[in-house]
Amino acid sequence: MRIALLLILLLLSVPAHAAFQGPGAGGFKGPTVGVEISSVKQALEGTDDAPVLLTGTIVGRKAGSDDKYIFRDATGELTVDIDKEVFAGRTVTPENTVKLSGKVDKDLLEPVKVDVKVLEILN
Repeated sequence: MRIALLLILLLLSVPAHAAFQGPGAGGFKGPTVGVEISSVKQALEGTDDAPVLLTGTIVGRKAGSDDKYIFRDATGELTVDIDKEVFAGRTVTPENTVKLSGKVDKDLLEPVKVDVKVLEILN
């Protein structure tokens, strides 16, 4: 009896949890507040962990890496780190304009990059 009850509770909790996962799950659509950096130039000059909201294009993937890409906007280019989960099954090409939200990542003796947490395809 206890096993059946636990199984029922587990089955009831899965759909509720699944509603918050993956592409098309919904969420807030509106302005992002608290962003200090909105261009590649500012990101290259920014402090470590500063919030970033960039709009531009992903122009290529870095050779030998599964999660490092070259991002370009009107002010320049930099490396962005985008985990596979952030793409959420969506395909992005250099023809797409994207909005990337994340933070500046400055490591000693490494080029500045942006750690992307959210990717939005604008077109």
